[in-house]
Amino acid sequence: MRLGIFLLVIPLICGCGSQPAAPFAMKPFVVGVANPLQREIPVVRDLTGQVEAIETVQLQPRIGGLVIKVLVKNGAEVKVGDPILEIDPKPFAVALAAAQAQVLSINARMVNAKANLERSRPLLSQKIISDQNLADLEATAKIAEADYAGAQANVESARLNLGYTHVTAPISGRIGKVSSTIGNLVVAGGAFPGTILTSIVSIDPVYVAFDLDEQTWREIGKHVRAAGETADGVPVPVDAQLEGEAGYTHKGFVSFADNQVDSGSGSIRIHARFPNLDRALTPGAFARVRLEISGPRSVLLINESSLQSRLAMRYVQVVDEHGMSSFRPVVLGDHLEGSLIVVENGLKQDERIAVKGLEKIIPGKPVSPQLVAMDTLEPFDATQEGAQPPADGSAALSGNSTSTAGKSEHQ
Repeated sequence: MRLGIFLLVIPLICGCGSQPAAPFAMKPFVVGVANPLQREIPVVRDLTGQVEAIETVQLQPRIGGLVIKVLVKNGAEVKVGDPILEIDPKPFAVALAAAQAQVLSINARMVNAKANLERSRPLLSQKIISDQNLADLEATAKIAEADYAGAQANVESARLNLGYTHVTAPISGRIGKVSSTIGNLVVAGGAFPGTILTSIVSIDPVYVAFDLDEQTWREIGKHVRAAGETADGVPVPVDAQLEGEAGYTHKGFVSFADNQVDSGSGSIRIHARFPNLDRALTPGAFARVRLEISGPRSVLLINESSLQSRLAMRYVQVVDEHGMSSFRPVVLGDHLEGSLIVVENGLKQDERIAVKGLEKIIPGKPVSPQLVAMDTLEPFDATQEGAQPPADGSAALSGNSTSTAGKSEHQ
């Protein structure tokens, strides 16, 4: 009995082993794909610049004396004519009074000399005085007139000196530290340097100065000079970005270029003028500058998330209609605001590349492509205006994403 059972089990075991189980079929991984964006963007050059004040003043007193009042705080913003400090006016008021008294004295002498001349003229015809006597009287009257004019000039000079005791801002801008406080004696500037009271720099607008290489200057110099020197010139736009800022938020235009190329560096200094209403551009600060050197050109843009590296080479994964990926080296251009990068060579606009889930790609294995927007990496929205429906009805296999992706801020 046991032998029969054993013989019956053997065929069953053998029968089970003769039909192996089917292997587990793994589904393709979903990978986000998108077409390169085709945009018209200007050709720009990224440079390093420095913010400069358009006007700078080292404020010196016009007269010397004792400081009796300081009327502004260090670092304050001032306008033309705002009071800065006061110098003791008493000595200058006394000098003005003395000059005015001198005018009165000389005026009396001049009136008397003219009266003597008029009384003496008839005496010449009566032979009472000689020609020489009359000529002396005329000279005396003229000298008195000249002395009177000189005395009036002295009065005006004394009045100006008295006015100079009130030191005011010659330009609008931000004041520095006031070095001369109450009780200090200050020296007037002239043949020798005077006391530097403070400095004032203009703050709106400002210049951002940067150097342009000689080759680029030869290409765009005529255009830049025309923009800066003629009223009807087409402005050359310049964007600026300060340290820590997210983008090139400051917008300006080329104002002028220096009159010669620096023989040492082979570059020429360009000055761009920027409005500075928010006072963010501080003179002396460094800034990144983006200069437009030619008009818009058609370029392809890809998201930086699609890029991979192998040594010094950058490449992307091109995904075909069967979901198979292939290695594709690319030549990159400028990195635009946001995450978009210009592709100079290596891609066509109708090719799809992997931009999301690159770590799921296995060489030789297909993937399940899902169409996403190149700039935002969000799933393709077929309801967007201008969206092109896929030819086979599957959103995952649509080949046109240019019109549906969000536009770059740089455009």
